[in-house]
Amino acid sequence: MNNLMSSSENVEIINQRLKEIGFRVGEHLLLDYADKIRQHASEFHEFGKTLQLAYRVNSGQPFSSVSVSEDKRTLKFTDADCPICEGVEITDMPGLQYCNLISGVFQAVLDLRGFKGETYQESCKALGDADCTWTIRKTD
Repeated sequence: MNNLMSSSENVEIINQRLKEIGFRVGEHLLLDYADKIRQHASEFHEFGKTLQLAYRVNSGQPFSSVSVSEDKRTLKFTDADCPICEGVEITDMPGLQYCNLISGVFQAVLDLRGFKGETYQESCKALGDADCTWTIRKTD
């Protein structure tokens, strides 16, 4: 992370690279489970349960909360105790999405599942927010 932060020209590039790394991690870890992922959630709004399970397996803890929008096209995942941000405090890089790796993993799972959507980190404890929150929005 330190190398990425010191070698990148701006925060947007860091955020994009973190998401790309997370995507590759998600692809690698979950490729063997692609068929099971497809079977586990037939509708987009059910996808939250799949990601909750994947997060718990990989981080050792569940999200603090998972919510589905009324139109069932947006999922929000919040972790009040994000293991990536634990002990990290960044005050000089506004807009950094320190644990954007999770967004990349989500994007990989979304793509493997066959849903069209976008993922992004909405808040980050490392930057002083109360929680880390990631959003997945269905785009088709």
